[in-house]
Amino acid sequence: MTAQHQDTSADFDGPLAPPPASSLPLAILAVVAFVPFGIVALLRALSVHRLWEQGEYDRSVRAAADARQWSIRAMSLGVSIAVFLVGAAYVLANR
Repeated sequence: MTAQHQDTSADFDGPLAPPPASSLPLAILAVVAFVPFGIVALLRALSVHRLWEQGEYDRSVRAAADARQWSIRAMSLGVSIAVFLVGAAYVLANR
């Protein structure tokens, strides 16, 4: 009897899962809505693909989630500030 060597490792040099959605378009809109939070969102969105290429899938998923959260925060704050300013201008104009 001879023992056969069975290679159980995958012959695949890349990550096993597709890259997560980076939310880059959302981050770009966030920069327009509220710059400080939008820049954070943009930087996190840009790091998603780099982390995925390095094989750090878990960190790329976390970066994608962070980018989306920062984008939503930036747009919410930007819209809130815009509504407040329009309301204040309306009130001051009708004095």
